[in-house]
Amino acid sequence: MKHTNKTRFLTGAAFILFGVVLFQACKKEGEDNVLGAKPTPDFEVVQGTDANNLILVNKSSMPIIPYWSVSTGAKMTGDSAKINFVLKGTYQITLTGAGQGGLGSVTKTITIAQNDPTACSPTKPLGFIASCTSKKWKLNPAASAYKVGPGVDDGGWWSSGAGDVTARSCEFNDEYTFVFDGAGTFNYDNKGDFYADGSLGSNSNGCEPNANFTAGQKPWASGNFTYQVLPGGVKGLGQLKVVGLGAHIGLQKVRNGAEITTGAANSITYDILEMKQNGAGAGHDLLKLGVAIAAPGWWTFTLRSE
Repeated sequence: MKHTNKTRFLTGAAFILFGVVLFQACKKEGEDNVLGAKPTPDFEVVQGTDANNLILVNKSSMPIIPYWSVSTGAKMTGDSAKINFVLKGTYQITLTGAGQGGLGSVTKTITIAQNDPTACSPTKPLGFIASCTSKKWKLNPAASAYKVGPGVDDGGWWSSGAGDVTARSCEFNDEYTFVFDGAGTFNYDNKGDFYADGSLGSNSNGCEPNANFTAGQKPWASGNFTYQVLPGGVKGLGQLKVVGLGAHIGLQKVRNGAEITTGAANSITYDILEMKQNGAGAGHDLLKLGVAIAAPGWWTFTLRSE
């Protein structure tokens, strides 16, 4: 599993190349043919609040626009960047610099000696989702367990009702288990059935066995996947990314930017909208997740811990 403390990073080669163009645009007239030396980035790693929280500091000898990437999957930008390492181990950090002479990069290896003792605190996204061992979730058996509308946490277009807990029992019995381990294990168990919703399996409006999934839909059945807890999110609470063909939470068709019923995505990233300890009473926590589809649409799913 991976957990960092930096806001969203704008990725892609196009963005880095923009930095190169920016440097070129800043040159004086008549210097168009002088490209300059290729950047030779350098950086140092400084301990932050503890041994698991580090600060990356750009120490390059020439002006660059710095882009950071870490083997955990974290990506940041800026002359300094904060990063949290949950688990002990060896990690690679790469600084790519966009400068007047093009692109340059340097990679360094660091070793984290111990697991972050605070990582599984229920006040942190990772600890709330997986606890210190593992944590099982289901759709909250109540009205508005999932809804869609023109905005975050909005059910203006459609929202499940209390009666759907029974009518769509083959969705409300699905189990989502997140394990606190180095692999970021995510297990999905749909109990051998699914709700067709007029577009899956034989296109009925009822529960169907997994055998009715089409070839492209079969990855949506039970499976073992991985997950990452990432920084950012529309509420600033972080994001939950499930990884692997067919990995999903809530409705199978819902993914980043679209609704697709013919085949599964390789990963889906959900914004964490709310984490409420004992939110459903009797020790049941509530986790609210959102995903943006075609603008301005958002799906929202509320899970209850078991």
